[in-house]
Amino acid sequence: MNTEKADLLQAKQIILIGATGRNSGKTTLALRIIDEYKDKMPIIAFKLITVHDKGDICPRGGKGCGICKGLKECFDITEEVGEGTKDTMLLKKAGARHVYLIRAFKENIREALEEALKLVPKDTLVICESNSARLVAEPACFIMIESSTSSSIKPSAQAVLEYADFTLKQEEDSFANFAKVHLHQIINKCM
Repeated sequence: MNTEKADLLQAKQIILIGATGRNSGKTTLALRIIDEYKDKMPIIAFKLITVHDKGDICPRGGKGCGICKGLKECFDITEEVGEGTKDTMLLKKAGARHVYLIRAFKENIREALEEALKLVPKDTLVICESNSARLVAEPACFIMIESSTSSSIKPSAQAVLEYADFTLKQEEDSFANFAKVHLHQIINKCM
């Protein structure tokens, strides 16, 4: 995909969080940002899942969690309304006003993001977890978390690694330092 600036969706209200591996702290960092700013401005969270196959094959191998199954259109957007321990539920519980799970085929990510952004009021910060969104959008900031649990880099991360504005190690001190030193500037850029 072409990542020339003119071709990208300009999404300056989005802080995009990606990671080199699974379970690397994307949601942990998102929760920290929400907690820090929920009383200062409205925040909406997106969790974007890229579906790679129209069949029942899990891109992660094995049986999978089932989240990729059942995508009937090019994309869908579902608002989280439940309570529990899924990432989307944690984002809602932390103080995001709305949380949307976006599932899209790779070729429909831009279209899905454009549609999701229609749900976002003006002057609202969006925290989005996704690597693949960076292929189609220019956010205010793209943060890449280096996984400490996996030595290999996911293909979706490899494709966008060079566009990261910040690369953080998967550790609480790294997240805390980022929030303390850089977050305020980034939030100002978003609004």
